[in-house]
Amino acid sequence: MQETDEARFNELMRRTYRKVYNMAYRLSGNRADAEDLTQEAYFRAYRSFDSYEASKPFENWIFRIVTRLFLDLLRYRRRRVQTVSYDMPLQADGADDQVFLETADERENPEETLLRSALSEAMERALRSLSPQQRLLVVLADIEGIAYQDIAEMLDTPVGTIRSRLHRIHKTLRARLEKYEAERTVVGGEFLPTSA
Repeated sequence: MQETDEARFNELMRRTYRKVYNMAYRLSGNRADAEDLTQEAYFRAYRSFDSYEASKPFENWIFRIVTRLFLDLLRYRRRRVQTVSYDMPLQADGADDQVFLETADERENPEETLLRSALSEAMERALRSLSPQQRLLVVLADIEGIAYQDIAEMLDTPVGTIRSRLHRIHKTLRARLEKYEAERTVVGGEFLPTSA
């Protein structure tokens, strides 16, 4: 890569980094995966920057890379799912030592709380209830504002299919949002669950 191309890439990365990270976070739902997806996306973009068509928006190109990386991650995780009992110790092959599993700390860190607060609690809950593929379409179209045609190109799917899937997803989201909002009441100016 020439020095001028490298400077141009660095400037494009600087301008788009936050949006790419936010998109990766919305797709994956956790900071570690979002950081990995973002880093790998820019690494791949840097390696193939000579194939980037300058007449097209860089943002769409990098979003396409993140989207494909996220879908690859989902496929990889689906293939390697194994059932493990937390009660039974694991033994490494050929070793006498036993390894005991501990559950991970699933509490949100401050960064996740801040990112999540950008959308309402009910919307976040509704988004989390969607499948990863459904959430991907909502993030791309509704949160990132990417055109249906560009999403279709990113996912190698006909634009009509994207439209119909989003229509069904929007109906599902609307129904879930209404349900979640109906479960809440206003008490003293604050929203609290009706069971409280």
